[in-house]
Amino acid sequence: MKIKEILFIFYVSMISFLSACQNKNAERQLNTIADSTFINTKHLDRLYIPIIFRDTVKAAGIYIYAEAPDYHLVGDSDEGFTCVDDVSRAALFYLRSKNFSTDTFIQNKAFNLIHFILEMQSENGYFYNFLFPDNTINKEGKTSINKPDWWSWRALQTLTEAAPTIKRIDVQLSQKINTAIRKIIAKIKSEVATFPLITKKVKGITVPQWLPGGSAADQASILLIALIDHCSFHHDRELKNYIRNLADGIALMQQGNETQFPYSCFLSWENVWHAYGNDQAYALIKAGKFLKNSEYINKALAEVNNFYPWLLKNGMKSSFTITKKGNEFLSAEEKQFEQIAYGIRSMIFAATEAYDVTGDQKYAGIATQLSAWFFGANDANEIMYDKNTGRCYDGINAKDSINKNSGAESTIEALLALQKIENYPSIVSELNKYKKQ
Repeated sequence: MKIKEILFIFYVSMISFLSACQNKNAERQLNTIADSTFINTKHLDRLYIPIIFRDTVKAAGIYIYAEAPDYHLVGDSDEGFTCVDDVSRAALFYLRSKNFSTDTFIQNKAFNLIHFILEMQSENGYFYNFLFPDNTINKEGKTSINKPDWWSWRALQTLTEAAPTIKRIDVQLSQKINTAIRKIIAKIKSEVATFPLITKKVKGITVPQWLPGGSAADQASILLIALIDHCSFHHDRELKNYIRNLADGIALMQQGNETQFPYSCFLSWENVWHAYGNDQAYALIKAGKFLKNSEYINKALAEVNNFYPWLLKNGMKSSFTITKKGNEFLSAEEKQFEQIAYGIRSMIFAATEAYDVTGDQKYAGIATQLSAWFFGANDANEIMYDKNTGRCYDGINAKDSINKNSGAESTIEALLALQKIENYPSIVSELNKYKKQ
């Protein structure tokens, strides 16, 4: 057995022991978060891992995997055992807790996760993603290098959302957050925001080339949300213009209409739509409100009005590609599975945001139907989220097959979705009718 593997196994054992001790000490505080209609953080807190970086900075990560049936923690000795991608989303969940402003237990969770994010920022402003079991940063893996990609945008989103709140609680941490934000925004301005506003054709479809990753509207949505949060408190004309460019690029990715497939959905990248990370409609509504542009909002509402009901009626999809011939869109490589919480959460966010901006009860109804996926109203007729444990299964593999592992992404995405709908009593009331547990 390699020394690296031995160290990894030892580290897992120690972390499991420390986490168990921490959970016993925190049992009383956990009741504060768990005392709600749906939310239970017991499993998320099990995934939570204290970390001390080499410069003695105390932080925390979120274990990537937990495997059934005993839900033991599992890491990857080649890639890493925790990552910015998951830590950033977990921090958002704690930051958005109704009790955050008064509960120091929840604050400490969020602060430690934010310290992790800050420690993962590189000199070039972007963020590394994965941390190895020996607490060294994975600086070479293709899903971890410091570049303009998903994990850098997620880190920025969490930091920009956290900044105004933490400023009132922890001045020193607030200063570190603002320094990190300035660093990555300078990089965005010099590299990413300078992409020329040109398009190209992919299978007959015109796609923008100025979004991150070329035409990655999914990535662009996270970056757009992050920049809106920042510019809401800091006047920056250059960034505001870039926000408009990002919104225009995402809007260009919308295809079909009320009667024509793919029913006003926003493609994710080039001619591909995938459910995971499909935050385009949600981001466009936020952009429309920020820029006072109703066109962005109307385009987002079109996806919620047309595409989501089609999915609910015809069965959820995992992904598909489209080709345009003349005025007709043809579907190819359509996949119904794997269905995951990450794909459902994004649509719930868009539907609730549509409800906020219009006041139309039909959007609350759509959000309710989407949320019911967690409680058995899905293609497998299986309960995916268990409030008694706080676990969300990792996915539906087929109508008769459930991935019963419960890792970071599925756990956090489920909690974010359910946390969101708990702000809407009418949705909660209707959703309780779907619950099988």
